[in-house]
Amino acid sequence: MGRRKKRKQIQKKVVRRIPKIFLCPHCSRQTLSINIKRSLGEEYAVAHAICGECGLCAKFLVSPIMQPVDAYGKLVDLYEEYIDKIDSMIEEGECIEHLEKPGVVEEGVESIGGES
Repeated sequence: MGRRKKRKQIQKKVVRRIPKIFLCPHCSRQTLSINIKRSLGEEYAVAHAICGECGLCAKFLVSPIMQPVDAYGKLVDLYEEYIDKIDSMIEEGECIEHLEKPGVVEEGVESIGGES
């Protein structure tokens, strides 16, 4: 006599989700949240990052198709740019505001390797 055939168990696929809380570059704690405000018809969106522990605050422009994880990479680069001023800005409660549009050339600035 034969045995009953056993059913194969179905294994669930583990889907990794994009994080919503990030590691703060200043205090190294997992308390940094990033919100992106998009407006219809605008060329850029404004990302606002704030740390709940140390008070690091930053506002900067991102592409409207960027996710918070993409804005986090830009924040880390921006943090390294302001590293010498960051402690005084946090004590005064100021935000890093980098709201210039990328690729815009200021008047009176000469181009490198351009025409004479």
